Amino acid sequence: MRLKNKVALITGATGGMGRASARLFAQEGAAVVVAARREERGLALVKEITDAGGRALCVPLEVTEPEQWAEAVRRTKELFGGLHILMNVVGSNDLTVIPDIDVAKWNEIFEINVTAILVGIQACAPLMRDSGGGSIVNIGSVAGLTGTFSSAYSASKWALEGLSRSAAYTLADWGIRCNVIQPGFIETDMTAGMTANPAAREMAERTMNNTVLLRRTGKADEIASTALFLASDESSYITGTDIVVDGGWFTAAPYLGNERAQNLLGLIKQQSAAQGPAQPSA
Repeated sequence: MRLKNKVALITGATGGMGRASARLFAQEGAAVVVAARREERGLALVKEITDAGGRALCVPLEVTEPEQWAEAVRRTKELFGGLHILMNVVGSNDLTVIPDIDVAKWNEIFEINVTAILVGIQACAPLMRDSGGGSIVNIGSVAGLTGTFSSAYSASKWALEGLSRSAAYTLADWGIRCNVIQPGFIETDMTAGMTANPAAREMAERTMNNTVLLRRTGKADEIASTALFLASDESSYITGTDIVVDGGWFTAAPYLGNERAQNLLGLIKQQSAAQGPAQPSA
């Protein structure tokens, strides 16, 4: 088991990526602390994990509240004796567009997507140090690698990258690594409403086909598998960086959409075939 004798605390654990990660971590031997605002959903996930033979605890957590973080850490130590993995999945993707952004909404998004992560890291790091070190895995977004029309979301994910690298820098001597997963479009509870309408789903599938190398959306389990790698000792020499999990969107999107829409690669191949083999230069 890749996480045997480890303890993991996962925020946003009842959402798609968090839930998939909690299940996988438990299967791999970790005791999982399910931290969520909706306690009833958290308790249901804990029951699912324990019924399958795993160990789990549900703690109610509003990530912007330092007191609730302190209580979550206290209960984690009390029940499981330590903490080795912190995975931050919770976040807000509320739409904000320049030049009509309400500053209060901007601050709210930053509080959830950046400040709450800082609060969590500071609350958990001392126990992780005392437990022998560990791994922090933060969930960012490809929006944190490029600009998007959703300004606060994009800016906050850029800020999360900086926060994570700073944490990797300052916590290294405590034996704590910190990395970011940058997902592309992943099928989760959060995105389900965007594709519930058949027309919207068709448009999304067409977009994926034209802009993603692998021609599809991602699955929550694929994020969980990446998180497992970063949480485990298999990534023991990786810190202060990120892993992009987007099917090749960030790598190829600027060219791929135009190429596939116009079949440019096919036309180039046809032209090359008609011209015959290239002649050696003199």
